[in-house]
Order: sequence, then structure tokens, then C-alpha cells
Amino acid sequence: MSELFKTAYPYCFITMARSVAPDMRKKVLAMYISTYMAKYEPHLDVVKIEGKYAICRLKSK
Repeated sequence: MSELFKTAYPYCFITMARSVAPDMRKKVLAMYISTYMAKYEPHLDVVKIEGKYAICRLKSK
């Protein structure tokens, strides 16, 4: 299992989520964070666990 840890999201994630229709906010926020993480934090990943999103440290290969 991946190691879980807390992190602060940049303000732009919150702003972007609020500008989207309420029923799409969670999906858009998750997609934006996943894209950001893939580009700038390749050692981290966003995963869905029991309907909630978590940021996890990827296992070393």
C-alpha cells in the first residue's frame, strides 16, 4: 500500500473548482490535480480510496 501524507493545494485549484458547475467540481478538481502532479510531482499520484481522493507517494521500482 502507498504511503499517505498531507499536502497543501495551491490556491488555483480552489479557484478553478469554484468556477465549474457544482455537480462537476469534484471531477474537474481531481483531473486538474492529477495533471499538475503528473507534470510537476512525478513521484506522487492521486488515487481514489472508498470514494475519497488521496495523494500518495509512488512506490520505488
